[in-house]
Amino acid sequence: MSAGLASRIADFSLRFKWEDLSAPRKNKARWFLADFIACTLAGSTLPEAASGYVLAQPGPVRLPGDAKGDARALSPESAAVAMGTIGALLQIHDGFGGGGNHPSSSIVSALWASRWTEKGARPLADLLLPAAVGYEVACRIAKCSHPAQTLAGAAPTSTTGAIGAAAAVGKLLQLNQKTLADAISIAAFTAPVAAMRGLTEHGSVVPLHGGLAARTALEAVRLAQAGLAAGDNVLEGGKDRGLLQLLQADVSALVPEDWYGEMIDGVYFKPLPACRHAQPAVEAILAILKDGPLDYRAVKEIKVKTYPMALMFGQPPRESHELYDRLMSMPWAIASCLVHGGFGFDNVTAPARDPRIEGLYGLIEGVVDEKAAAEYPGRFCTRIEIQMKNGETRTGECRMEYGMPAEAGPYSPRGTTTPPLDDEGMRRKFFDLACRRISRGDAEGLLTQIFEPESTT
Repeated sequence: MSAGLASRIADFSLRFKWEDLSAPRKNKARWFLADFIACTLAGSTLPEAASGYVLAQPGPVRLPGDAKGDARALSPESAAVAMGTIGALLQIHDGFGGGGNHPSSSIVSALWASRWTEKGARPLADLLLPAAVGYEVACRIAKCSHPAQTLAGAAPTSTTGAIGAAAAVGKLLQLNQKTLADAISIAAFTAPVAAMRGLTEHGSVVPLHGGLAARTALEAVRLAQAGLAAGDNVLEGGKDRGLLQLLQADVSALVPEDWYGEMIDGVYFKPLPACRHAQPAVEAILAILKDGPLDYRAVKEIKVKTYPMALMFGQPPRESHELYDRLMSMPWAIASCLVHGGFGFDNVTAPARDPRIEGLYGLIEGVVDEKAAAEYPGRFCTRIEIQMKNGETRTGECRMEYGMPAEAGPYSPRGTTTPPLDDEGMRRKFFDLACRRISRGDAEGLLTQIFEPESTT
């Protein structure tokens, strides 16, 4: 009888070594950790960070940038939920172009929460190889179910994240093969299925779903260590359906014996704080502004021609303009960019209610563009036409290469008005986010811990 898929994924996780990664992939793995820590630090300055602590229980784990320090040390499970939530608040954390998932909110959060031992916290460098393992597992599953899983109504960050995070934590803790296989199976059995409808309705609980997946992974590992199991074929199924069939996945595409870290090439980093489906519209506005300033008060009509998935996020925020509601709203992103003459962290921290921004919502019309629809999900294409009251028409376009992997090259998608992020751009982003909570010296120290070591366990 052939080994089940969870057992084969466990074999991959255990045999994979740091030396198996090319130099560009090693560098990217370092940024996985650094970037999400920076996102967490910046997110911790927002009032909405309180949502990450609603389920908190005390324990030994301290989160990056928590102003309460030792006074709010958390249990590993609570820390996983809190960090996964806070790091996702700004919607500027990494994503996988071929699968529509955000690996960091589950995998990095679970690893951070697993750092603590009786002797203290493990070095940050110890998390790098486990992170690479977790990203490979989560992104492989996301890729073979994309975009079918999303179109079927499930958000892939939580489903794939729980499984990838279980593999990552198992690698960090050096579990044996059977225990790790059981942990992966249990994570598949208990994985949270976050409904896409929650995302399109901009629910304020949505930023928690990556952290909840991280918590699921920690619980799966603990259950496996206690000798519990979920079965050998929970992922792929048999005569009945497994989790992967539920996720509309192509199970035949998952061959762990052939995995060597290639999925890392398709992970991208965000330069802007917004939903990935709102970014092309923002970039199109930035292209218009690049040709000269525009007086938002003189706008008569804004037509957005884009792909159908983007229009699922085409509603203005509700009256309260809660943070997540704004960041997931394409009309808010467009209007905020026009009013402020650009788009960045300051758009997020500006007053939530702004009559200038809200006054533009009624002028925005979104329509399906058949060419853009045909290029999805490989490219996220949006064209915006702004009709001015004086009869002038201003146009801008973005053809963001969202699904195009590259082992070397920029860290953010090509095809944008915003310059793609290189190493220097990643450093600027890191310090811009991290130094909103900690000093420049402390931020430099974090990067040193992540980037200087030449070997990992």
